[in-house]
Amino acid sequence: MSIAGYLKRSTSRGNYSYRRRIPKDLQVVWGRTEEKTSLKTKSHPEALRRAAIVNTEFDRKAAQLSHQISGEKLPNRNVMEVAKEILVKEGIHPQQIPTTKEKADRFFRKQDEWKGLWMDILPGVTEHNSYDAAGNIQTEYEADESNPWYQAHNVISGEEGLSMVPTLQEATEAYLQINAADKQRTSANQKKHEQRIWRAIGALGSPDTPVTEFNRLRARRHKEALQANNPTWATDTLNKTIGMLTAVFSTVIREYELTIQNPWSGLKDKMRTEDASEKRRSFSPVELNLYVECLNRLNAEARLIGLLMVYTGCRTMECAGLTYGDLKLQNNTPHIQLRPNHLRTLKNPQSIRDVPLIDKALDELRAHLTQNTSTDPKSSVFPRYGRDGGMDAVSQLLNGVIRNRMKIDDPTLVAYSSRHTMKDKMRSIRAAIGIQQDILGHGKRSAEDNYGSGEPLRYLLEELIKADAVEHWGNYP
Repeated sequence: MSIAGYLKRSTSRGNYSYRRRIPKDLQVVWGRTEEKTSLKTKSHPEALRRAAIVNTEFDRKAAQLSHQISGEKLPNRNVMEVAKEILVKEGIHPQQIPTTKEKADRFFRKQDEWKGLWMDILPGVTEHNSYDAAGNIQTEYEADESNPWYQAHNVISGEEGLSMVPTLQEATEAYLQINAADKQRTSANQKKHEQRIWRAIGALGSPDTPVTEFNRLRARRHKEALQANNPTWATDTLNKTIGMLTAVFSTVIREYELTIQNPWSGLKDKMRTEDASEKRRSFSPVELNLYVECLNRLNAEARLIGLLMVYTGCRTMECAGLTYGDLKLQNNTPHIQLRPNHLRTLKNPQSIRDVPLIDKALDELRAHLTQNTSTDPKSSVFPRYGRDGGMDAVSQLLNGVIRNRMKIDDPTLVAYSSRHTMKDKMRSIRAAIGIQQDILGHGKRSAEDNYGSGEPLRYLLEELIKADAVEHWGNYP
């Protein structure tokens, strides 16, 4: 994982800390030249995870302070956050009221002193003087409600502050910030995710629209408009859009503590029969043999990724994102170890697994390693594709084999179909569901399923060997 700051490990205790230089133009308002945060862990992977969260918060605060010193208007939420920080730093925020009478008296006196100082300076208030017809001075005061000091005074005076109802823009930014820290995608995947979210939100209207203007009726009308304007969309495509809107609104309702219901919740359509028939299908036996043969015309890396998918049933990104540390070829049962790494994440917790390699896959991989090797366990086995954007490229290349070499235009047959084919093969040999899940890394697990360390690798290898020998599967002759 790449972060803008860096990790430092204590030589005495072994704990990691996060360090990041504060931009020069922000150092005065920030109050220091470098941000230092203890991550309270000795584990490097865990330190990276925690550092990513701290780094996201650093970026948020830096953006907020940059807005402040630039004179640009801050979003209401940011103004109120800064106002709270001002009062908390002074120890006079209403939430800091002491429990004892003596301390409370001092607390309120300190508040009054701060209010008096504020009245002397009047930050956030502009005084306009003029003279009436009789020559008497007339004074008017214009308040800048976007000034955090003005709002800080409102907070301790019990006055109503700025509206905390976010706009679509603010809601989306809040969702993306929180979601990025939680999912920790690669930068390319994060960029694609953000583009999809902004497209979905942009279709709702002006980014300045408060989220509270969206009720159930308006959400239904938007869904109907999406269906009318996109008649070729499958149910899954529509549901993904509704799902993105649901996620953004769920996050903002929680984070802003809004009392509204999520207008998008429950609006997804049930799968239609015609949509279900358009899902990815498996290769037929004839198609699979031709596909493997056509893979020989690709470059060595793309060819091997395609073959590994065929022989293991793994996902494209799982194979393309392998590192040398993921290869366990000297084990009694040679296998690949699938774990999240710096090249790619995994789809879900069930995707973490060890997959044995049958002789065909093992021979191909070893032949590749004789020409390409590294002593660094973090190095990519497939440097051309094991990077941001590279996994999309190899998917397009493998799908191109089906469209251009095999001359098959059926959109339900893609390179990923090799995974569906493995599932069909597993069914045909009557492999136990637990073994299928351990090999393919899918399926909901019960609490009992999570006990122990799974099936021995040699059992999984036996099933993969049987599956490779199968000549007929599914509904194919």
